[in-house]
Amino acid sequence: MKTKLGILSELLALLIDTVFSYFVSQIVAGTLAYFYYMPPINGFLITWLSYYIVCYIIWRRTLGQYFFNAGIIDSGNKNLFIPRLILRESTTSLPAVILLLFGWNYLSLIRFMVILLICSIFAIFRNKIFKIKIGKWIGRTTAEKQGRLKRCVCLFTVLMITSTIVRTINTLVTNSDLLIKERTLYAVPRPSVHSVEKYVGFLKENKSDIKDYIFGLFEKYDHVILCERAHKEMTQYEMIYDIVSDDRFVDSIGNLFTEIGCTDSREAYKAFVNKEFRNEEEVDSNLASFMTVNQSIHLLWPNTNWFNFLKRLYYFNHGKNKKVNLLFSDRNWIDRTELDSRDSIMAENIISTLRADSLKKSMIIMNYRHAYLTPGNCGYYISRAFPGKVANVMINTGSVSLIDLLLGKETMQPALYGKWDTAFSQIEDPDCAFDLESSPFGEDEFDHFVLPWNHVRSLKYKDMFTGFIHYKAPEEQYTGIGYSHVFDSENEKRLRVRESTLKGYSLDYWKELLKNGITRQDGVDIYYNSGLIQNQIYITMCVIAIVLMVIMCLINYYRIHR
Repeated sequence: MKTKLGILSELLALLIDTVFSYFVSQIVAGTLAYFYYMPPINGFLITWLSYYIVCYIIWRRTLGQYFFNAGIIDSGNKNLFIPRLILRESTTSLPAVILLLFGWNYLSLIRFMVILLICSIFAIFRNKIFKIKIGKWIGRTTAEKQGRLKRCVCLFTVLMITSTIVRTINTLVTNSDLLIKERTLYAVPRPSVHSVEKYVGFLKENKSDIKDYIFGLFEKYDHVILCERAHKEMTQYEMIYDIVSDDRFVDSIGNLFTEIGCTDSREAYKAFVNKEFRNEEEVDSNLASFMTVNQSIHLLWPNTNWFNFLKRLYYFNHGKNKKVNLLFSDRNWIDRTELDSRDSIMAENIISTLRADSLKKSMIIMNYRHAYLTPGNCGYYISRAFPGKVANVMINTGSVSLIDLLLGKETMQPALYGKWDTAFSQIEDPDCAFDLESSPFGEDEFDHFVLPWNHVRSLKYKDMFTGFIHYKAPEEQYTGIGYSHVFDSENEKRLRVRESTLKGYSLDYWKELLKNGITRQDGVDIYYNSGLIQNQIYITMCVIAIVLMVIMCLINYYRIHR
């Protein structure tokens, strides 16, 4: 036995083992796919850790260490080698530390600090504690060097090819033909049909018609909060309109509170609804003018679905005695200084209206966390005001990618890696609703909220929502921005005045974006774009593997001819 490895050799060995483990994880994921979906990051880290443990137990070294003729030097009790090794790798190896610190749905600060302290102590004193270290082995003949190189390169090549084949098959089997054909680079391995059997079985026995489910909730609760998808998603407002235009809603509930729209503009909308217009063009023009006055805390609310929804409600309510009582709940755009208390203000606007007008029941549309019944959110304040009388229902959507968010982009990805989407794709008439309590869906870890250090990430879906609505698969959804007359001269003047007051907003940005009319983004681009990043990572790892093989050849050549 000789000296320890140099820093560069250690780093190169680590990189070889990392890439090798990555390809192994793809093969493991593909092998398990029929029964179980292995999450990409945690699956890779667990495979990497297992790779170290197995290699050390069987061969006393990893592939990277083998190339540098290094391996384990054990000076401890031979009978306790395996327990010592497993504890060493499970507390001090790079994949183990990353997994222990960050491999949780909820990142608790206390847990993080405790684990960091323990792992740091083990890492600093690991040679003394575990009596195991990595050092060079004897054996440096030319034949041995050439043999090591040939084995490493062959193993790397076979593994990379096998991994690519397995990953490709896994991707083809677990994705829709639409995604494979139209967005090939977005397609990545997803949960298999067999792995979601319990979800499919539950749906077949327990799913309800969406409207029947909502009106059934109103028999138990006075107020139902719908958790909106991304504001600009179009199809959700088709469903919402179908609910509120139903006779059961008009006759028994009647009141619809929305996050969008300033409380001060409620009367202005009623005046708009009561006004006669000569034609549809006049309706559009007047509605666009109304929306530029006070519909958002932002410079402009350009979403097509909201314009269409207000327009449809105009035609539904106009000239009728029984109407859908549309009640905006947000603050005036001038009051942006109150953003920190926005949830409590919106809730107070809703609560005070319900009490002042003696309104018994209502549907409330809130986006994202505002619909949660946990502290600090609008839904929480409403549920405190009417204990036991408030339900909240999530409309199927994706979750925000944390990595992209940290990089300054807000992109969506399939919730729970697409597990629920796969289940709904297996039933007839997948547009349905159900209670999350006592369902396999409700038992899943809550990943709807993006920030893993928020306490809600420690909960399950059944703890966060009363019910769930599936309306349109992700690929059937789409977004729309823009509507007619938005930049009419009077509207633009009004927006320019507001632009001068609001910081960080540009009206010219919106004019450029909407110069050709409504802009649309399809669901495959909204929810599956994150797959492109995963595929780019895979291609990058293949390139790194090839570069590593070239570097190993160069190192071996230098060793032999120096």
